[in-house]
Amino acid sequence: MTNEQIINKMKDDMKMRGFSHWTEESYLGKTKDIMKYFKKTMEEVKIEELRNFLSKYLIEERKLSERSVNYYNFVIRFMYEVTMDKIINKKQLAMYRKRRKMKDVLTKEELSTFFNACENYMYRTIFMMIYGSGLKVSEAVN
Repeated sequence: MTNEQIINKMKDDMKMRGFSHWTEESYLGKTKDIMKYFKKTMEEVKIEELRNFLSKYLIEERKLSERSVNYYNFVIRFMYEVTMDKIINKKQLAMYRKRRKMKDVLTKEELSTFFNACENYMYRTIFMMIYGSGLKVSEAVN
């Protein structure tokens, strides 16, 4: 299957699945980027080359976010598994894990300053209860 045939079949596959116009355009754009990178038919591309594309090129060279790298991964999986009808070992093309950021924790002095800034005893008690129980903002508002 040539790259042009892959793109045409991919359009049909996305229409058949009811993808939105925007998703189709996005998938086709990413597919063309991938094909331009490899400069050969996707039939000839090996799993190791795809891994290098995701890890070395997208993450290290282009410094894309986890979300963008995973989007490319979705496009590759769709192209191979649906359009080209080739099975990909998903363990070989694992999704890029999102790094979790630690929440900022206030120091005792900052908490004391915050609570003492509340002149109304009732509001001070409410804020202390919210902080002490570890409620999220949306939970406290509700």
